[in-house]
This record gives sequence, C-alpha cells and structure tokens, in this order.
Amino acid sequence: MKRIYFFAFIILPCMQMPAFAQQKDTLPNFSVHTLTKNKNQISWTNPHPDCNQLVVQRSYDSVKFFTSIFSAQSPELAKNGFVDNQFTPGVKVYYRIFYVLQGGKYFFTASKSSDNLPPMAETTKNDETVIMYRIFNKERDSLLYMLESKDYRYFKDSISANTKDTLSIIAENDIVLKRYIPKTVWKPSVFVFTNNKGYVTIALPHTKAHEYSIKFFNENNELLFQMNDIKETYLVVDKSNFLRAGWFYFELYEDHHLKEKNKFYI
Repeated sequence: MKRIYFFAFIILPCMQMPAFAQQKDTLPNFSVHTLTKNKNQISWTNPHPDCNQLVVQRSYDSVKFFTSIFSAQSPELAKNGFVDNQFTPGVKVYYRIFYVLQGGKYFFTASKSSDNLPPMAETTKNDETVIMYRIFNKERDSLLYMLESKDYRYFKDSISANTKDTLSIIAENDIVLKRYIPKTVWKPSVFVFTNNKGYVTIALPHTKAHEYSIKFFNENNELLFQMNDIKETYLVVDKSNFLRAGWFYFELYEDHHLKEKNKFYI
C-alpha cells in the first residue's frame, strides 16, 4: 500500500502542470498603439468563445487606479478593439483587460502602455518646439499641470518660497508634486488634564459667572458620564470613574456652548 500511495503522489502533480500552463497561456493577447496625440487604439485576441463580459480599463499608473472605459457588446468575438480618445494628451497611459467567462470565472491581463508615446513637446504657431513639463500628484495617478519652461521656473520658485511642498524629478520633464502634510501635535488642555499623580483635574475660571458642564467619552466615542452645573473652580476626579487606562475624550461647555473638545491620557 505504501508503494501505491507514493506512486500516486509523484504522478498527480505532473499531470496538473500542463493544465496550469495551458490556463496561463489562454489570457487574451492585446496591444496598444498610438494613432494620434489624443487617440490610442486597443486591440485584442480573445481565445475564449464562452466569454460573456470583456471590459477595457485605463490608468495613469501601471498598478492601481484603473477605471473601466469600454465594455464590448460582443465579448465572445475572437478579435476586436476600440479607440480611446478620452485620456489626457501627452501622459503615459496604461491599459488592461478584465473579462468574465460563463460560470463566473474571471481574469485580469497584465497592464500595457502605448508603444509610441508622443514626446513631451508641443509645436507653436511659428513651428517652434516648446518643451513642456508635466506635474503629477504624489501617487502619479493624475496629471495636475502642463507647463512651459518659463512657467515651470516660476511654479518651482513659488513652491519653494511659499510652501513646504516638494518637487521630485521622476523622468525627463516629469515632476511629482508632494504636498506637505503637517503632523498633528497634541496640545493638553488647560481646563481638563491629568496631574502628576495621574488623576483627572478640572480647573475652570469664573465659575460663579458661568455655567459649566463636561461630557466624558471613551475612545469609541461612547458617553461615560457627564458633570453638570460645576461650581467649583478646581476639582479632582478619581481614576476609578474611567475603569481602565488609556485615552479619554471630553467636551467642555460654557453657558451651553462648546468651549473645548480635547482628550487626556490615564
């Protein structure tokens, strides 16, 4: 019995390997050709006559941000294609094909770009070649600006002088604009805070002239308890009211108006 099972273990993977290779080779072959400055032709050969949905998708990134731009009316045809004229001229465009077979099986092809991307230049009325700079956003999924050399110099100087944003060269005349995102720095409250022993302390000004109330919440924004009509200027709240250690949030109201919304750590 041991010999029989050992023999079957060796043969079965060998029988499956050609089937896997055949499945991999049956992905539809397609090509992308640039016809004009703003027209790309996508053509494909579909080896699956049982295909019931075939969709062409486009992206300015070869990995993500794909959107569907065309759905074939006759997806079962062996050869077909269409012309895309809705993309941003002068930008490298990527395409892939998504198709669904009868029974729900589906595939994505690898992405491809146009084989003849127009150069990053434009011709003026005087037939003078003007070099253009392409400014992309951080993820390079969209084109923000197309600028001539003089405009790009002004744009670059303005970014450097007036913002904390940065420009990175990723290819000739291709620039990525990275927006500066400041880190949020937590500033403790002067009204509700924890003292050096870890107790929650409340310090309120002019309690005789104003009506104060405080709502306390856990990190899931669930109301724990509420203190109304506080008359003392200085209070210490026992830690046992908060059940456990961690971050807690509060809303301080003065005369029924929100005065501060902050947090503290126990």
